[in-house]
Amino acid sequence: MPSPLLRAATAFERAIRLPSHVLTSAVFDLQVTGKENVPRHGPVVVAANHFSHLDVPIIGTNLDRYVRFLAVDELYGRSMAFDATLGFFGAIPLDRDGYPVHALRTALEHLDEGHIIGMFPEGRRVEEWGVDPPRKGAAWLAWLSGAPLLPVAIHGTQDSLAPRSQSFHRTAVRMWVEPPMWWSDYRDHVDPLASMMADWYERVNIRLAPWRHGD
Repeated sequence: MPSPLLRAATAFERAIRLPSHVLTSAVFDLQVTGKENVPRHGPVVVAANHFSHLDVPIIGTNLDRYVRFLAVDELYGRSMAFDATLGFFGAIPLDRDGYPVHALRTALEHLDEGHIIGMFPEGRRVEEWGVDPPRKGAAWLAWLSGAPLLPVAIHGTQDSLAPRSQSFHRTAVRMWVEPPMWWSDYRDHVDPLASMMADWYERVNIRLAPWRHGD
């Protein structure tokens, strides 16, 4: 049974989804391709590349379903207001350096209830795509929950609230939602988790590689 706070966050997200979509589209000259690939019901693990703090609100308000993100613990403790905001929207603190047992258990419970979990397999904001190999956490959640893994590529946010451009800037953002990947297609692989994340990388790389030297 979802907590009252999570139910409130879900209801609030639904109420602001349309205005948030309009706002992000206007502010960031946003174009989203492949939204029809988002399953309309049931659990989903969203796995996206990660340039900026803006990735969470842009992705979260443009998939037309409530997404609860795993957020690295370095985001917490900056201010009480920021921590409260993350908590209200259901962010799950993820210990990047240790073994995040509690965070993953919470994520699995959310998936078991038929909702969406968002993850960034690179593990941190990066200056350039392709520098860090993907971690296996998203595939692990898909395996244990039976949920499809949904690859998302986002480009343009590296120019705003990002490691290489830390202030806020209006920028053109492109977002691609790829077809879901299913755990059952990898069960016979020697290392199913690694194989699934390798395919995730290739799907995202098809979208981002053409921009790598032309940012």
